[in-house]
Amino acid sequence: MSSTELLVTPAEKRWDFSRDAVTHGRLVAWGSELGVATALVAPLADIPWEAGAGAGLLCTGAAVLYEKARGSWRRVQVARATSWLATTGWLSYALATQPTLLTMAFGGAIWATGAAVNIGMDKWGEETRAAEKELDRRLETGEQIQKAQNGWAKLLEDICGIEGAVADPVIDRWQSGAGYTVKIILPAHMNVDALRGYEAALAGALHLPKGGGVAFNAGGPTTPRNVIYLAVTEKNMMSGAIPYPKLTPTTINKPVGFGVVGNGDEAGLNLKDEGFIAIGAQGSGKTALMKTLGLGLVRCVDAIVIDLDTSAKMSAVFVNPWLRHGIGVPLIDWPCTTEDECRLAVRAARQAIAARKTEYADLMEDEDIDNLPARPDIPAIHIRVDETKSMPDDVLEGIDFIIEEGRSVNVRVSNTGLRATRDYITAAMDELTPGRIGLRTNNSTELDMLYPGHGAPDMAIFTDPGTVVYMSATKGPYQPVPAKAYATMAEAFTEGTDDFNRMSTLFMDAARQLSDIRPQMDPITAKAMGLAWSQRWARIIPNLRGDSHGNIDATRMHESVWELYQSWEKPASYDLLLGRATDDEGHTLSAPASGAAADIPRLSADMLGDDELDRLAAQEAAIELAKASPKPKSDDELAIELFRAQARPAKPSEVYPLMVKAGYTLSDRTFRDLCAKLSLQDKLTRHHDGTYAAVESGEVPHAGRVPGPEDDPDGRSDAPHGRAD
Repeated sequence: MSSTELLVTPAEKRWDFSRDAVTHGRLVAWGSELGVATALVAPLADIPWEAGAGAGLLCTGAAVLYEKARGSWRRVQVARATSWLATTGWLSYALATQPTLLTMAFGGAIWATGAAVNIGMDKWGEETRAAEKELDRRLETGEQIQKAQNGWAKLLEDICGIEGAVADPVIDRWQSGAGYTVKIILPAHMNVDALRGYEAALAGALHLPKGGGVAFNAGGPTTPRNVIYLAVTEKNMMSGAIPYPKLTPTTINKPVGFGVVGNGDEAGLNLKDEGFIAIGAQGSGKTALMKTLGLGLVRCVDAIVIDLDTSAKMSAVFVNPWLRHGIGVPLIDWPCTTEDECRLAVRAARQAIAARKTEYADLMEDEDIDNLPARPDIPAIHIRVDETKSMPDDVLEGIDFIIEEGRSVNVRVSNTGLRATRDYITAAMDELTPGRIGLRTNNSTELDMLYPGHGAPDMAIFTDPGTVVYMSATKGPYQPVPAKAYATMAEAFTEGTDDFNRMSTLFMDAARQLSDIRPQMDPITAKAMGLAWSQRWARIIPNLRGDSHGNIDATRMHESVWELYQSWEKPASYDLLLGRATDDEGHTLSAPASGAAADIPRLSADMLGDDELDRLAAQEAAIELAKASPKPKSDDELAIELFRAQARPAKPSEVYPLMVKAGYTLSDRTFRDLCAKLSLQDKLTRHHDGTYAAVESGEVPHAGRVPGPEDDPDGRSDAPHGRAD
């Protein structure tokens, strides 16, 4: 119904004091006018003075009753009665003595004064009534605050045995709506340690649900010792899954986020200046947590990530987009999945520490700093160790050395384990690793060992996988804080939802979006690491995609990766690199200081000659043209254009990444499948060395032929070339 269709009814007319149109001031004015008029006509009407006095008294009583009904203060009622009685007295006198001009003039003055006082009293009454309500509200609030303060004091006395604690009257309620923080002032001789171990008891006394709880914080460096902050989580923040946020590039100079705390802030650790120890039983979500932390690290434009991961669970999702689909580059810079590869990584890290300490000494002196800065041209190196107990003793010794010596040159180590015992965590790791992340364990005493001096957290918070309690002894938070780790796998969400769809392609998207920002190892460190670093991928690919005997073929990787792998020289053996190889006389053979690198190529201007720069400019122009065209090029036109931009025969491994960069998003297992899909059989020629060229580029058109569907006797299938269905 529109406004024009609404029926308009006349306002209800009521002639009592509740009618909104009749205000105090108007009543006073009308009454005064009535009194003056009565005085003027008194000689003619012969009205007795008793009638005027009675009318005035009635008006006085009505005014007092009205003010009382409105809840006005007593002084308002007295002032209103006095005003009416003054007018009534004058009216009675005038009627009794026969009014003269002087009497009427004096009466008019009384009336004007009374009218002004009453009209002013009308406004004053409203203000005083509002002030009275505000005072009542403050008194009531003060009583509530005092009651709450007394309640906190009694709670701490009953549960913790602390007498004399005072709660701050202002409670900080979290924007997330999940809880609040109370500032508590303890007796002068106490500090936060007096509350250790009482988290579960306080949570029970406050009737908090599982997944909620109580945590203590001693505040920052300026907070007095006897002041603590008590965080109360009223909801189960640990249930459900929180999707990983945007894949925005960041820097390791900022805390690396991995989850959300109860008040909605991001949980994070400063991994430039410290490593962490993560402890959790099977099924607690430790591997998922390491994937989340790994995403945080590979988003950094100034961090190299090395994984010692013999189970390959932690690293695979970061490498497979490149290895299986040819997308971008591997996001983990060195995944070590065998014991010998772990030994090489530890040895290379020790050599990197020695080189950085000497080669960058002048830089640190010139910039007047104690620790090497982390930036894209000198990236920090973060080594993550999955399940330290599975590492050989010599690897653990090397890790201890790196923890002790690598701090000043940005080589850090983080460790994970099933238990917080010396079988899993060495003494050096325990003493020199300030970051702590605890997940659910089968025995609460193990978390007690993870947080010495703080006590085990309330185990009732660990309702779901991915629930953690974290702290940092040097960077904060300085006490264990509950948090929920981000989820990165689609299985954590309902199928078909936006979060499910985004998590399904999260690591593929990460490879596309983050490959360009991943840093190169600085030349000084790369040279110090030698063949262990430069030939790592030639050794790693068979470890990741080969069979139990190390045999490898093209069926288990993208063709661009296979062709790149085939182009590398055979890497030096583990025995040679680790000093285990001997000659016929039993002397240890030394590994060459350098050799043919097996790195994944990344083009840059300083690596290219003039001809290469011209070719690069041509292919970049082709990409930009494909993106900017009002009518986007089809995929086959784009492929031909990029082959033509090479100005020479090119391998598919060179062209496919350019197609992805230009917007091609389909993933093909082999180049033959790509050619068949894009109908390139008649537009490209194949050379015997595995390169292709566009027919229009001037190459001999019949130097070879791109394989087509007719080459399969049983027809095309979805299986990769060379694999039987």
